[in-house]
Amino acid sequence: MPLSLGWEELNEFFFGMNLAVDFIFLLDVCKNFCTGYVDENDAIIMDVKLVRRNYLTGFFITDFCSSIPLDLILKTAGVDSVGGTVTGTKQSLKMLKTLRITKLLRLFRINRLFQYLKKVMLLIEETLNIRISDGFTKLMRLGVGALILAHWIGCFNFLLVRLHDFPSDSWVVYAGLVDKSPYVQWSWSFFKALAQMIMIGFETP
Repeated sequence: MPLSLGWEELNEFFFGMNLAVDFIFLLDVCKNFCTGYVDENDAIIMDVKLVRRNYLTGFFITDFCSSIPLDLILKTAGVDSVGGTVTGTKQSLKMLKTLRITKLLRLFRINRLFQYLKKVMLLIEETLNIRISDGFTKLMRLGVGALILAHWIGCFNFLLVRLHDFPSDSWVVYAGLVDKSPYVQWSWSFFKALAQMIMIGFETP
């Protein structure tokens, strides 16, 4: 969860959800070893050896690294606890916690998610005997993708500032957000990310 990356105080609240998502992604990794694929000749390949080789040389590394339950590992090791004794310095503790950035690799799955959604749209068309225009589908895909990307960028922007202990010249300090609630901080981060994406400016850098 990108919110857990930027706001450590939310880790405990989202711990169960994050753990469930991690295990679902791990199950998906296992499933992909048994799922056929379409080759360059549009032929469906179901041979077990070819399927496993295709996945291992494709998305396996990014899928596996982004599915490791780091929250559970860090919590078990005591890194997330106030009195954690895993490391002796504040800087090394931060470095351990930034391992969660590997979750950003899940962004590579967005394209496959849209492919699944496209199949769902086709199923709906066949079931309800209606036709959804390609323009509407592309518009929805663009809108949803932009919002997801802005959410991730916003959380990552706040994470970078937080890792440097909120420098006095950072946009978080300029906007007076250091002592605000996570919801207010996220709202500003999300707006800043959208502003960067559509190339508009506002007073805070």
